[in-house]
Amino acid sequence: MLRCPISLGLLLIAILLILPAQASLTKIAAGAPVFIGENNVDISAGLNGHSVIAWWPAGADTSGTPAQTITISGNPHSYYIDPALFEGYTGIWYSHDVKPDIPVLNVYQPQINLSVWDTDTNTDVTGQSVPLSANVTYRIDTNLYLALNYTYRPNFNPADGFFTVTLTSPSGGNMPSVFTGNVGNSATQIIPFDSNPMITSSPYFWQNGPAWDRNAKSTDGSAVYQPGTYTFVATANLNGMTGSFTGDAAIGNVTSGNRTVTFLPAASFATPTTIPLTQATPNQTTNITAAATITPVPTTVQPTATIIPKKTTFTPLPDGIAIAAFGIATCAIVAGRKY
Repeated sequence: MLRCPISLGLLLIAILLILPAQASLTKIAAGAPVFIGENNVDISAGLNGHSVIAWWPAGADTSGTPAQTITISGNPHSYYIDPALFEGYTGIWYSHDVKPDIPVLNVYQPQINLSVWDTDTNTDVTGQSVPLSANVTYRIDTNLYLALNYTYRPNFNPADGFFTVTLTSPSGGNMPSVFTGNVGNSATQIIPFDSNPMITSSPYFWQNGPAWDRNAKSTDGSAVYQPGTYTFVATANLNGMTGSFTGDAAIGNVTSGNRTVTFLPAASFATPTTIPLTQATPNQTTNITAAATITPVPTTVQPTATIIPKKTTFTPLPDGIAIAAFGIATCAIVAGRKY
């Protein structure tokens, strides 16, 4: 019998824990940004008991007649920023029924866009084909981050994120996480996909996107990620604003729509090498100079001269001289013997 009250008590506690997070972005400070399509916005701080708000174009003299006025007839603690009233009239709205005119709210047209971003080349590759090995992430450009600010939304808390992003595989499956390497490798991490980003400035990048390894292999060697087209979608549902935009009107305001990128094997991007062929020019004449013919000159061989030594001959002396010489020589010999 006690089970039912206990269950109801737990349910009540859960509701109480959830409600502050859901309602904390509804209260705005005076003159703070609000977005067309928001529901249940508490604008009482800026209205301060007034019931008429007025709008002038940017740069206009606010002492003159306003271009547009709205009478707040409903509950200022739960006000609807109705597209039928505020589209085309963005900017500051002032209290107008009691002077001085005080800023009540600053109306923005919501904007959101998601791009598939190549971090290697720092370029937008949305709708394009890139290699499986390319380092990519998603990038969100939006003005809705202004709602996640204590100055403008005094009850804001870190659990108040209202952005969602989905990633879908080529087969249509939702991807809640990505691998940084081969399955089973001790260095591989399984990183949760950044599906609920807390965007407090713009642009915003999925920081772990480049770690996603689309060449990762399963334990059996098969590819974890198949080549093909992957789809990202970003949505912003600040205070139920998605219900205010339908069809094509939602794209760019509360959703990015489908934003795709196609991953292909690296071989698909190989550039063929072309070898140019050299062609002969028509009627091209090649002048070939004939080699000179060398006529050998006959060589006359001169015989080598043999030098024959001359024979020495002596002319005989007259007989008288020879006898005299003989006599003198004999006397010399005899004289030598005496001494």
